Amino acid sequence: MRVAEVAYLGKLSSRAPASAEELRATFTAALTAAVTGQPVANPRRTRKLWPPRYAVRRAAWHVLDHAWEIEDRAPRA
Repeated sequence: MRVAEVAYLGKLSSRAPASAEELRATFTAALTAAVTGQPVANPRRTRKLWPPRYAVRRAAWHVLDHAWEIEDRAPRA
C-alpha cells in the first residue's frame, strides 16, 4: 500500500517522507493543508491536483479493494 500512498501524496502536491512510519502523518497533513488552503510542508509540482474529498475516497476504495481480495482468497466455510 505504500506505493499507492506515495502516489496519492503526489496528487495532493506533497512529497513522500523518508520513512514509512511518517507516511500516514504526511498524508493527513497534506489533506489538512488542502482543505484549509495552506501550502504543504514539502511541495511537489504536479499537473492536476486531486480535491481532498476525492483523495480520501480513492484511499478508502484502495483499502476496501484489498479487503475484497483477501475475502476472495479466504476458504469458504
